[in-house]
Amino acid sequence: MARDRAARPSTKPANPAAEPADGRAARSHRTRLAIIDAMRALHAEGELRPTARAIAQRAEVSLRTVWQHFADLETLLAHAGERDHQVLLSLTRPISPEQPLEARIEAFARHRARLLEKMTPSWRAARLEEPFSKELQRIKARTFALARDQVATVFGPELDRLDEPERTRLLDCLVAAGSWEHWDALRTGLKLSRPAAREVLVTSVTALLARTGADVG
Repeated sequence: MARDRAARPSTKPANPAAEPADGRAARSHRTRLAIIDAMRALHAEGELRPTARAIAQRAEVSLRTVWQHFADLETLLAHAGERDHQVLLSLTRPISPEQPLEARIEAFARHRARLLEKMTPSWRAARLEEPFSKELQRIKARTFALARDQVATVFGPELDRLDEPERTRLLDCLVAAGSWEHWDALRTGLKLSRPAAREVLVTSVTALLARTGADVG
């Protein structure tokens, strides 16, 4: 990513939403969060590589303030990625594995469609810099781990019908089917509407789970 100034020493991002109790520190935290959310807002508008000046204007702070809080734009993007992960956690909803399979598939597809659509602008921007950022790679790994845990829970009864390595292979297939990369291929590559893309996800998951011998309707 092109920088607006030379890099300073960077720090590993902590939870950006956790506000400190001290008044002065709290004000600094709010300013820092405003800068992070300004970058995220510009991403949502399609500006995948906003300049520091544009971020400062959106956050209504000076350019100097941006550099006081973040070493460089790469560091700011990593903090935005951490903020995105917290948003992702807030959007994640449990789906009971005790529901009928058809209902679980529909609920899973609706949930993933809503979540992936919401996260698309931020994740599209992050993908541009991931090859060069260990922190963004770490956040992506956590995102996949979260999705994997959900899939393993929601479709646990069907996965447990299989022995290894078939179980792990099917779990990998289900995680890939519900991934943002697959969703983006449907929405951007194939130019499908959100409802049409969701139906493709339903079809994909249904076909995969049929391999377990489960009654998929």
